Amino acid sequence: MRTDIEKDLLLQAIDSFKRSIIIISPDLKIISANKAVYKSGTKNIKIGRLCHKALYNRKIPCDNCLAKAVMDTKKPAVRKGKEGIMSLEKVSCLYSYPIFDDNKITSLAIMDFSMSTMEKMEERLHHSNSFLNNLIKSAIDGIIASDMNGRILIFNDAACKITGYHVDEVIGKLDIRQIYPKGGAKHVMKMLRSDQSGEKGTLRSFRVDLCKKDREIIPISLNAAIVYEDGRETATLGFFHDLRETLKIEAELEKTRVQLLQAEKMSSLGELAAGVAHQLNNPLGGITLYTQLMMEDYDLPENARKDLERILQDAQRCSNIVKELLKFSRQTSNEIHPQDINRILSETLFLVENQTLFQNIVVEKDFQQSLPLVPVDIQKIKHVFMNIILNAADAMEGKGLLSLSTWLAPSRDRVCIEISDTGPGIEDDVLLKIFDTFFTTKEQGKGTGLGLSMAYRIIEDHGGKIFAESKVGVGTVFFVELMLTTPAQNTAGDTSNEK
Repeated sequence: MRTDIEKDLLLQAIDSFKRSIIIISPDLKIISANKAVYKSGTKNIKIGRLCHKALYNRKIPCDNCLAKAVMDTKKPAVRKGKEGIMSLEKVSCLYSYPIFDDNKITSLAIMDFSMSTMEKMEERLHHSNSFLNNLIKSAIDGIIASDMNGRILIFNDAACKITGYHVDEVIGKLDIRQIYPKGGAKHVMKMLRSDQSGEKGTLRSFRVDLCKKDREIIPISLNAAIVYEDGRETATLGFFHDLRETLKIEAELEKTRVQLLQAEKMSSLGELAAGVAHQLNNPLGGITLYTQLMMEDYDLPENARKDLERILQDAQRCSNIVKELLKFSRQTSNEIHPQDINRILSETLFLVENQTLFQNIVVEKDFQQSLPLVPVDIQKIKHVFMNIILNAADAMEGKGLLSLSTWLAPSRDRVCIEISDTGPGIEDDVLLKIFDTFFTTKEQGKGTGLGLSMAYRIIEDHGGKIFAESKVGVGTVFFVELMLTTPAQNTAGDTSNEK
């Protein structure tokens, strides 16, 4: 047993100790504390208060409470390791040991508090982690991190919006392999561990697919990195954004580029066609005239007469082509008047649907009612629709489904027309050429290759657009867009350069 002098000396030594020492009961109430605790400026240390309430103003015990660990193991406990970067919890006691009486824990000592300094450090850590959390949460790009077992650790709001998952469904519950379908996660790790895309351990602007909660597959652009600790892989971190809108814009730009190239090509070909047509007219007229004179003035053998008839037929065919060329190249003025597109389509169908070619073709119409009138040259627009419809019937060989639909564009600045067939479809390499002059897939003598070229030029003259989509074995769709204002009206309405 210690003497009173020994006890006094021991108490003096504890009070002179610069580190904070607090004695608590097994139910976490403060029993005693040395002077260093009170010198630190902590005002909440009162006998009988719960330690977590007094020290940190917490309603519940600290996470990973050392006192509880001591009670469970009956051994001293030391705080080890580091708090997670995403944790908002403050660091609690650093060291705790049990005080026994007859092999029963009657109290616990918790040590190494430097209250004022620790509070400031903990507050800074708390604010830093809050800022980091808000930064990650509000990032425009999706952010996802996982450990090396695939367990997801970070999943921000943008990632939730893109994938359709709620964060509570993902953190610690979802495997990263479920986000990247068809072995995508394995492929990403393979690329990260190689130097194929640059520095080993990083991946920049990598195109990969992502699987949403509803199982929809979407394309993303991924920037990723492996997180190392002491040279060992501990996690992966990825930043990604949805490519769907970007790819849609790129497709629209590519379509516009092709249309501009086609328009430029049509302009050059128009000038060429006019020159060729005029140069051919005179010799063709001579061939026709002298062939007819020979047939009328001479008594020819039957074989010779048949040969001259063939010459006359071919000359007439050439003459027809020249006429088409002149129509194609001629810059005639458009008789522009507001017209009902639904009525124009119906009248065009009326002219052809009783022909033999249409006997086994089912025609479906889906016209939006009350469409605004469109300023067009009615005869030329009918020529465009007639050409597309006859081509569709010819492609289906007189049997199939011809669908026509109209609608007002969401921008309300143009009327859209769609004409589709269930024919054999068109190969991609052929689809690129269908508006080219003299290009045709029909047999020799059955087509001049000028029909769609003229259609393209007519729609272009109206300030509109015409393009086609096709899938082999399914059919072809032609789209025509006609503006509600003519090019002349657009020019007249542009006063941006006026003084």
